[in-house]
Amino acid sequence: MRNEVELAQDGVTLRIRFGYRPDIVALVKELPDRRFDGASKTWSVPARHAEAVYNKLSRYMFDFSSDVMSIVAGTMGKPKEAPRAKPAPIDDESDSPIETREQAADTLTISALNERIRECVKGNFMQSMWITGEVLDFDKGANKQHKYFALAEKGDGASKQKARIDAVIWDRKAAEIFRRLSETAPDFAMRDGIEIRALVKVDYYVPTGKVSVHVEEIDPSFTLGKLALNREQILRALREQGLAEQNKSLPLPIPPLRIGVLTSESADGWNDFKKHLEGSGIGFQITLTPIAVQGDKTRASVLGALAWFAARANDFDCVCILRGGGSRTDLAWFDDMDIALAVAKHPIKVLIGIGHERDRSVLDEIAHSEKTPTAVAAFLADTVLGERRKVADRAIALQRSVGRLLQSETNWLARSAMALGSHASSRIRSERQQLDTAARDLRSHSLRAVAEGRRTLETAARTLQTFAMQSCERKKHELARASDRARHGAMALLQRAQHKLEQLADKQRLLDPRFVLRRGFALVRDEQGRVVPSAARIEQGQQITIQMRDGSVRTRAEAIENKP
Repeated sequence: MRNEVELAQDGVTLRIRFGYRPDIVALVKELPDRRFDGASKTWSVPARHAEAVYNKLSRYMFDFSSDVMSIVAGTMGKPKEAPRAKPAPIDDESDSPIETREQAADTLTISALNERIRECVKGNFMQSMWITGEVLDFDKGANKQHKYFALAEKGDGASKQKARIDAVIWDRKAAEIFRRLSETAPDFAMRDGIEIRALVKVDYYVPTGKVSVHVEEIDPSFTLGKLALNREQILRALREQGLAEQNKSLPLPIPPLRIGVLTSESADGWNDFKKHLEGSGIGFQITLTPIAVQGDKTRASVLGALAWFAARANDFDCVCILRGGGSRTDLAWFDDMDIALAVAKHPIKVLIGIGHERDRSVLDEIAHSEKTPTAVAAFLADTVLGERRKVADRAIALQRSVGRLLQSETNWLARSAMALGSHASSRIRSERQQLDTAARDLRSHSLRAVAEGRRTLETAARTLQTFAMQSCERKKHELARASDRARHGAMALLQRAQHKLEQLADKQRLLDPRFVLRRGFALVRDEQGRVVPSAARIEQGQQITIQMRDGSVRTRAEAIENKP
């Protein structure tokens, strides 16, 4: 499924279609007033949120239809409101006064008055005359048999009309005038907004009481001269401000793949441009903002689209203004001071493809011009293909250079390997000889060292044996003397211990209670059999036991006398 955004038939709803991706679904859910239609698997968002939809989804390779882009960029304006119904005429016949049937003799009817005015006009404007004025409302009836329009005069620098008069070119005269113009001035075409010099005859139409002029001839040189003068005035003003070369001097990003386009989606030039880019096989990313390429909406739509791209200068590599062929007067819609300033100051490089080879507008002078939409597409494709060829050529040159370098390094490595092998073999032989010599020297030195070590060990062994024998003899005498000292000390110690033991035995015998009792003393014990050492510990009436040498007596304490 393609990722696309289009305008629904109601003209007020955007339809969003895409293959299921959770990240895009999350983005769409952030849009205001969005709704999901399960039957068609599409999301809908009110068209007033077109800018938010573009900002969210443009980076995900969504295709935006041209009518959606016109809403996003605001280039085609808002739809007109339905005309209001005219109020029904009031039938006030019942309120009208009753007219008398008699008329005064000197009273004129409206038709009679208008007839007199017509005679006056004819009498004073009998000859045809040349007049100048700006064409108004010609485009509305351009396809009708008689060409009805108006000529207006505007004050210097003023937008309001200073004067206006109705004009008409009758059927037969129109065919004759336009035939001569196509033969003598193919760059001229009647349209609204141009100023013409016309040979006219004044007429007064009696039924409506209106003055008008009948056009008999048109001077194309006057109009084309005015257009050229206007063009030169705009270019002079841009040169004085230093802006004439500003956008033209901007570098074109390489490769220019993100293309912004200002044109009418129904124009053949747009189809040729798109077809040429698609046929190039290059992945161009094209964003169309529809504009009016002629008529009074041209200025506002072009300025709106340029402003929209300027606000997104980082998202585009260039902006293309395209229009197919047409008369010089048709292309003059782009000879506008405000449009020229917007292009000259635009931050993105602008490419112009307006008209045919013989036509040059102001924009062709101040921006990169390729004359036709197809030529602009060819320029873009050739630029990318040229860069691709340059990259391919550089890749080939790099490949060749790397190949030569690799071959050179391979040869050097081969020579180095051979030299290294030869040097390594020589070094190995030399080292081997040195090792053989060192091995022989080591063997000889080892044998001598072993012999000398053996002699040293034998001498040391004899010396050690002698020293050990002497040391053992000394230790033997020392042990004998120590043994004697230990025996004598032990005997003395035992004697002292025996004497002390005897003293302790005598002391124990003297302190033995039985020995004390035999001497006439007695022991007093309490009921639990414990010795009572003091009368203070005996209570009156307490049962006590008195132990003597030949027995014991139980009694009670009748009286206790404590000595202080």
